[in-house]
Amino acid sequence: MAHLLSTENFEKIGEFIYRKSGIHLEKEKHYDKLAKYIDKRAVELEVDNFRKYFFKLRFDDKDGIEFQELMNAVTVNETYFFREKDQFEVLVESILPDLDKIMPKNRPLRILSSPCSTGEEPYSMILHIVEEGELIERRDVEVVGIDIDSTVIEKAQKARYTERSVHAIPKDILGRWFVKKNLGYQLGDDLMGTVDFQVANIFDKQMMRKLGKFDVIFSRNMLIYFDDASRKEVAMTFYDMLNPGGYVLLGHAEYMSRIVSVFNAKKMGRTLVYQK
Repeated sequence: MAHLLSTENFEKIGEFIYRKSGIHLEKEKHYDKLAKYIDKRAVELEVDNFRKYFFKLRFDDKDGIEFQELMNAVTVNETYFFREKDQFEVLVESILPDLDKIMPKNRPLRILSSPCSTGEEPYSMILHIVEEGELIERRDVEVVGIDIDSTVIEKAQKARYTERSVHAIPKDILGRWFVKKNLGYQLGDDLMGTVDFQVANIFDKQMMRKLGKFDVIFSRNMLIYFDDASRKEVAMTFYDMLNPGGYVLLGHAEYMSRIVSVFNAKKMGRTLVYQK
């Protein structure tokens, strides 16, 4: 059975997705997944060709729900707790103590996780902060997690995780902060609600401004999905969102110095960080 999505129309909807989200879809990697999604969605919407579906997506989606469903279908969310844990260790051993010394004592240190997926990254930050113990006694720390995929935000808010998600957490830490369930683990009551999860599109400038300023931004393995122009736009968005002296941490395969020159690259232990 032929798909409603032709090769020509893949280019058309791919350009639309790129303009709205900055995500570049490659035909070899994404055509089958996108074509199957559109076939399924067309049945649900009772439309019989791609043109009608695309019209609804572009002109009859005033509340943005249709585009949100599309983003939920095409984005990839692969993560687990304590992934690339050197960065979490640098966060609590070097970055936050340094910021604590220079920031006004009456305001919280704010950390952004973008994208946060199902919550493993921001909760890994929380776990390292509470395990370190001393900083949290001196001042408040706020952690915000954002993702363009509303389904992963819903999962993050529930904080229920599989064995695979928690496999890298040391057993003693896992026992302190999680409750074992039949099909995995539930984050304990003491840490529930310690991350503010929100659906957000990094390319929506107004939406990003509403999040406020941050002292640390984790954005790991997101920029690899963008082209050069989109990477630069995101990098400058992060720069604007950071307080003076704030830090950005990227994935190990991403290098801010190849995108923009406004950050100062610094080596902390084995971790490369970028400071405003």
